Amino acid sequence: MKHTALFTLALLFAPVAASAQEAPPEDAPITKLPKIKEFVEAVYPPTALRDRMAAQVVLQIDLSAEGSVENVIVVSSATTAETLSATTAEILGVVRSSTITDWGFVASATTAVAQMTFEPAEAGGVPVPVRIPFTYNFSLPPQPLPPPPSTVSTATVAEEPGPGIVNFSGTLRERGTRTLVVGAVVTVFRTEGGEAGGYEAVTNDEGKFEFYDLTPGQWKVLAEAPGYYPLRTAETVVVNQATDVTYYIEKGSYNPYDVVVEATRVKKEVNRRTLTAAEIVRVPGTLGDPVQVVENLPGVARSGGGQIIVRGSGPQDTGVYVDGVEIPIIYHFGGLKSVLPADVIDSIDFYPGNFSVKYGRATGGVFDGHIRRLKPDQLHGALEVSLLDSSLFLEMPIGDNAAIAVAGRRSYIGSVISAVTPDDASVSLVSAPRYYDYHVLANWRPSAKHELRFYFLGSDDIFELLFENPAEISPQFQSANLSLGTNFQRGTLEYNYTPSEKVRNKLTLAVGRDALGFRLGDQFRFELESYSFQVRNAFDWELEDWLTVTFGVDYRAFLADVEVLAPRPPREGEPVGNTNATDTLFTKVEGVWDHAIAPYFEAVMQFGDLQLVPGVRFDYFQDTDSFSVDPRIVARYKLTDQWTAKAGVGVVHQAPEPVDTDPVFGNPNLALIRGVQYSLGAEWYPLDHIKIDGTVFYKDLQDLVVRVPAPVNVDNIGLGQVYGFELFLEHKFNDNFRGWLTYTLNRAQRQDGPNEPTRLFDFDQTHILAIVASYVLPENWEIGLRWRLVSGNPYTPFIDAVYNDAIDQYDPVSGPVNSDRLPLFHQLDLRVDKSWVFDYWKLTAYLSLINSYNRTNTEGFQYSFDYSQRTPIQGLPIFPILGVRGEF
Repeated sequence: MKHTALFTLALLFAPVAASAQEAPPEDAPITKLPKIKEFVEAVYPPTALRDRMAAQVVLQIDLSAEGSVENVIVVSSATTAETLSATTAEILGVVRSSTITDWGFVASATTAVAQMTFEPAEAGGVPVPVRIPFTYNFSLPPQPLPPPPSTVSTATVAEEPGPGIVNFSGTLRERGTRTLVVGAVVTVFRTEGGEAGGYEAVTNDEGKFEFYDLTPGQWKVLAEAPGYYPLRTAETVVVNQATDVTYYIEKGSYNPYDVVVEATRVKKEVNRRTLTAAEIVRVPGTLGDPVQVVENLPGVARSGGGQIIVRGSGPQDTGVYVDGVEIPIIYHFGGLKSVLPADVIDSIDFYPGNFSVKYGRATGGVFDGHIRRLKPDQLHGALEVSLLDSSLFLEMPIGDNAAIAVAGRRSYIGSVISAVTPDDASVSLVSAPRYYDYHVLANWRPSAKHELRFYFLGSDDIFELLFENPAEISPQFQSANLSLGTNFQRGTLEYNYTPSEKVRNKLTLAVGRDALGFRLGDQFRFELESYSFQVRNAFDWELEDWLTVTFGVDYRAFLADVEVLAPRPPREGEPVGNTNATDTLFTKVEGVWDHAIAPYFEAVMQFGDLQLVPGVRFDYFQDTDSFSVDPRIVARYKLTDQWTAKAGVGVVHQAPEPVDTDPVFGNPNLALIRGVQYSLGAEWYPLDHIKIDGTVFYKDLQDLVVRVPAPVNVDNIGLGQVYGFELFLEHKFNDNFRGWLTYTLNRAQRQDGPNEPTRLFDFDQTHILAIVASYVLPENWEIGLRWRLVSGNPYTPFIDAVYNDAIDQYDPVSGPVNSDRLPLFHQLDLRVDKSWVFDYWKLTAYLSLINSYNRTNTEGFQYSFDYSQRTPIQGLPIFPILGVRGEF
């Protein structure tokens, strides 16, 4: 591991040393090499440019302990004649030592280097002065092609010589991905046959290069591009024939973090974690799923069941979106995979609190997944097969300005479960657990001002169980058959209009269908079918350099049919196990119409180093016939180049769950749930690739829904407080290493009424620690790990039981609500990837080892019929997942 990676690990996993340290001994070894902090480009001497001269100037630089340049010494210099690159000139033997002061290279190089700044060298952690070698290369820009032939009549203008005939041309593509390589230098040269010399060309935006009037015979070819291995070959130029070739040049590293960042989004939130698909698909323990990685971020609790739990709030309190469009569920059954495969995702944004006013109707956090923009360049595809599921992705261009893609995935883990389930088991699978999802993506940009994007998402899950003796599960169960199924679809059309650099408008329309079905024979059932319609519009206007305003509207509507025959569902804080299954309620409603609309306004104001983002959102909820006003503001202040302070406060509102406003199960007169979110923190960048982020947060919750005696059933009399501290230490990809450490200290507590005692929320996890690290090895190997240490969830213990002869079962007697905790959770997950690169495609094999040291983690307890004994419900044992992926 290189010096910077070692330094980062010290920052991440060891205490920070005091700033005042003893000076190292004079002969102490250098433990950290200096690194360029600010590069200054030298001016290319005009006479050298005119005469097509390149050069290499070798210097020695004396650096101070602060990293400033104190002295520059010229060691040697060399020039390269004609239009040959340094590598080609070396091959031809035309590099010659000389005093190149006449060309001005030495003066230009020393002037530029003297203005550079460096991160200082260190010996034993203390900055020290050093002398280092430094080479400045002056590379010639590509020579422009000759002008095209004149179209003016030769009757009036004397005939000009043409540009010649292209008799050798080609295209340069990246090996494995077939991506066009732009800006590469292609050189042809000859050293035999009485003719020596060479020519250069640079690949254009289409990866193409051309050479004119080459003499027939064999020419050696050299292709060079930054980040790629040089390609060397030979071609024969034939008289009166044009030779056209395609070369595949191999990248130096195919690690997923080598991505080009086209633009950096302005931060206007206290905490927004943005992760790209390249960063998240290989995070150990997440099975390549782009959503599961969120559980490794600050403020997010371990769910163990496919939910997003933020800062102690329940999963229903966090908004889940795909490009701003709400979706009903984000995970398939069991939580192993989300409904969004990595191939369709470009990035994810996660906000643990103090989010923008463009989001609402949530008192927890916000998750927003962004669909990838397709590139109309060539056919792309991928096929992945693992022990869990198989997926397919295919992308194709439609003309020069449009592209379309389809994707699909289907699981077969149910078949694996069926194969290992004994024939005499008390529970058999009628329909093995299975999920699938399917996707269609398209985008079209008819002009620079207009863009249309389309996305269709479909998801389907189902499983059925058959109990040999349902009484063994519960004496109240009268049916041996249980089935559960969910499916939903969303179709989204997005129109982006950008008439100028200062004005942008984004319009999103979405329609969808949701279906949920649950049955335990004829004893219990829940059937839901709903249709949704959503409209979003955001108009951004940069009024001044310091002021940008956004006017937006967020509208959604649902039309639903619901039928329920079931006991009252347990509420937050109520233990599962003492439900009377014979005390069922029935409700059926058809054509239920519910809608909500929210206009909002937001401004981004920049006053020097101070950024203020005030906003206000106005919501109307038809279900409760309620209006709410949510003012919010975020401030960021850049203290230094390395330090930024940040703070935010905002009001949020959320409607009660539909079951809570149902006249049979709940109370149709409920009010909105209200919360106020506070955050205060700072960000520190000690190095360009290291970020340390700390945030203190507090959330005040009011009007929580609590169960009360019939006929009211539930009422808004609950109060809640959530507070804590989040730490995020990130080492961005550098020296082949990437990783982060997150720690959350969290306390989530509530009162189920003004005079009720304070208790913990069901999802309170006091300590949440996660360490994620990946290292890219040579030959396209990569290894990674994830280790988590998490407090167990609180639970209500059963301390006794009373026999109920009316229903022939024991009713448990509960202790204080959430007065005990499950044992501490910890787990190590490992992952190894290996890729093989071919001309047209790439193959990757991976092994993911979940719970690698086979930790027995308790997820709950199962009680005997009289509650006198209990046995722990264990989580997954050691679980290897082997998979292969081919892509082109």
